[in-house]
Amino acid sequence: MLAAEHGGVIAVVTTKGVWSQLQRLGMSLSLSVPTEDEMVEIIREQLDGYRKQFRIEWREAEEKQAAAILAGISRIEAENIIATLLANGEVKNADLAELMHAKDRIFADISGIERVDIRGTELSVGGLAGLKAWLEKERPLLTADLRERGIRSPRGVLLVGVPGCGKSLSAKAIALSWGLPLYRLDLANIHGQWLGQSEGRLKDALSTADHVAPCVLWIDEIEKGLAGAGQASDGGTSTRLVGHFLYWLQEARSRVFVVATANDVSKLPPELLRRGRFDELFFVDLPSPEERKDIINIYVKRGLKRELPEAMMRELIDLAEGFAGSDIESAVREVVKEAYLNGDAAISDGLFKRSFQNVVPLSKTSPEQIELIRAWGRERAVPASGQPIGVTPQGRLRRAVLS
Repeated sequence: MLAAEHGGVIAVVTTKGVWSQLQRLGMSLSLSVPTEDEMVEIIREQLDGYRKQFRIEWREAEEKQAAAILAGISRIEAENIIATLLANGEVKNADLAELMHAKDRIFADISGIERVDIRGTELSVGGLAGLKAWLEKERPLLTADLRERGIRSPRGVLLVGVPGCGKSLSAKAIALSWGLPLYRLDLANIHGQWLGQSEGRLKDALSTADHVAPCVLWIDEIEKGLAGAGQASDGGTSTRLVGHFLYWLQEARSRVFVVATANDVSKLPPELLRRGRFDELFFVDLPSPEERKDIINIYVKRGLKRELPEAMMRELIDLAEGFAGSDIESAVREVVKEAYLNGDAAISDGLFKRSFQNVVPLSKTSPEQIELIRAWGRERAVPASGQPIGVTPQGRLRRAVLS
């Protein structure tokens, strides 16, 4: 009112919302970050002046890919990142990977989602051939410009199946394989005690994911965070969370690849399984004999730096019938502990067999639960192993897993 009475002007510049009563008295402008087309022009402006002085490998295709990676940041931030590359005296195609790391550092302190560090030397996934083939096909589409085709980039996968068979590990492996940062969203921890607090936290977390894109967003045990939808016990909070998450999953155009995992499929909201939410729904089952061999090899080589004789391997594969990947890891870990405490000389075939025999897998303690999970997967999901769920080519117990 003072500005109106004295003929003055008040300019408010803020990243927060403006008080509605004040906003109605003037004009409100929202300044968006550069679009991908504008980002391409920014990159060209930065590079063209140095093409005669430096070796610059980027051409139109690389410039567009760089623009897709830098989407979501300001012009000044983009110029600083490109200037950092130019400071090295050359710009190589391999520097595209550095753009992701530079952008990741800008948003490192933003709350809402947790940055997950991946140690590639400790990350190997055995089996899951069907899932791996699908991911390899989708990989180039994540950073491609698909606007002319009228389609969006890959949105994500939902991994369901037997506990301990590599669903969570797969999320880390995808991020490592694709060279993307991995963020974790814990839906179970976003619930607040006040009305609307949970929804606000989820909105902020998903907005953060949009800003750090391209990235992989890992949502572990998604059924725990979205359970209770349609029930009156929580005042409708779970229903609103499901609605907001599904709207974002279907409508957002940021390059965020979601990897959601679930163990208790009975608690999954039906809306989550509708076609068009996730790109694919994969079922991760107990490992087949071939996959058990891969998993045993991975853990033995990692912990003991050796390979097992073929006869011993065949015996362990039989002993591990019905084991999940986590069960195999537990059995091999006991051998590795013994080797550390008493030396490699303490390792024997008998020690290996005792370690495997001491593990009682879920398939033996709760076979009914395993069969219920498999029955659900046969009707609704694609086998992650590329083989029929629960059956080997010879008609025996069979299926996918990890390491």
